[in-house]
Amino acid sequence: MNILVDSKQMKMCDKNTIQHFGVPSLVLMERAALGVTEEIERHTQPGSKVLLVCGTGNNGGDGLAVGRLLRQKGYEITLVILGDWSNMSVETAKQMEICRAYEMEMRKEIPQEKFDVVVDALFGIGLSRELQGSYFEIVKQMNELNAWKVAVDISSGIHADTGAVMGIAFRADMTVTFAFQKLGMLLYPGATYSGEVKVKDIGITAESFLEEKPVNYEMEQQDFEKVPKRCDYSNKGTYGKVLVVAGHKNMAGAAFLSGKAAYATGAGLVKIYTEEANRTIIQQLLPEAILDTYEPEQKQEEVLKKNMEWANVIVAGPGIGTGKTAEETIRIVLETAEVPVILDADGLNIVARHKEWLKEAKQRIIVTPHLGEMARLTEKSIFDIQKQLLQVAREFAEEYNVICVLKDARTITALPEGTAFINTSGNNGMSTAGAGDVLTGVIAGLIAQKMEPIQAAPFGVYLHGAGADWIGEQTGTYGMMAQDIIEGVRQVMKEADKKGI
Repeated sequence: MNILVDSKQMKMCDKNTIQHFGVPSLVLMERAALGVTEEIERHTQPGSKVLLVCGTGNNGGDGLAVGRLLRQKGYEITLVILGDWSNMSVETAKQMEICRAYEMEMRKEIPQEKFDVVVDALFGIGLSRELQGSYFEIVKQMNELNAWKVAVDISSGIHADTGAVMGIAFRADMTVTFAFQKLGMLLYPGATYSGEVKVKDIGITAESFLEEKPVNYEMEQQDFEKVPKRCDYSNKGTYGKVLVVAGHKNMAGAAFLSGKAAYATGAGLVKIYTEEANRTIIQQLLPEAILDTYEPEQKQEEVLKKNMEWANVIVAGPGIGTGKTAEETIRIVLETAEVPVILDADGLNIVARHKEWLKEAKQRIIVTPHLGEMARLTEKSIFDIQKQLLQVAREFAEEYNVICVLKDARTITALPEGTAFINTSGNNGMSTAGAGDVLTGVIAGLIAQKMEPIQAAPFGVYLHGAGADWIGEQTGTYGMMAQDIIEGVRQVMKEADKKGI
């Protein structure tokens, strides 16, 4: 897992590294500048014309140091320093003094010239107000230059905590950030302005958190090691039993996709509990599944409870409808389940009318809402949720003591104790019907194999996206379908197994 930080945490780590561990601030600045210089050298040639637009804070000091290092390597440098030169940070003033000793010219305006590279070192992670007036115009001018664009630490104008654009923001082709990725460069729209992100080690590590623990993470390929290993001496019962409570008349697809995804992820047995109208369809699409059906008007409490006793994990809600029978089904599941429950789709729409059921549940509940479902659960607008995606997921998880998987282009998995994961796998091909049903099956398949829900939820999201990425590499993202993602998941797990991860 990669640690992610907000602006407050990054400033704390920076301060602890300097004050507690005794690493001089200028040493950290020089290492940051070396990291940026390294990436610029990797993508360009000496002799290239580089414009560095710097502020008067430490981000500007990083930029000045980059300019000096590039000049020493044969680049043609133009330094522009904006703001009050008499009110610079101590470190930036020192970098200016060094540049002057090297007889480097420093300007207050961007000259009307052509550049090969534009480096943004204006504000860094400390910006919390909208860019207006001359700063708005400067960023606009930088964006309009026909050059390869690099942001130092974070694009100026992007909120480091939320990814919001504050009036205007620098559109980077690459962001070179330090120590840890910042939340704002992963969340949208900030991710759009960050380009390719490179994280450079400058001497600030997890040790710099001291007593405080990181609370934001990103799953990565190495987290495949968390998947329980398969053994030769085993049978179908070894890998767990998934009960899929899903699908009403004309909605058999949701049950099928969740069930097939659970099998593809490694579950040993899948039972689908669905309306009798879906029997023939499910038997044809997924003959490997055990099937138990009911008529909409029949009493089902005892039969449902018996099926729940059989299972190691329950998926409840995909395509189940929101009528009386469906509502009763969800109530029974949440009130009596003694194994983890993944609540999705129609199940969430029903619970939006009975949120107390979540608090009364005996077992761990994982909710997997998309933005519309989250709006119904929280009574917030989709627009407001998008502005505070991480915060909304975290607050809901804490209030209702659930694992909240809030699905968006950057899916957030929030645990009730405050830890959260931002997912960066996946692509736009996943914007297709049934993709969410596949995700519930993937998470269920992992839990069935005895992965703890607090690991299975964020890793399942990552695996789901990685499967879509595999398919995207093979066939592109146009026309990607939910069943394709299932095949991608299977292939990604196969490759990880081969590598011994």
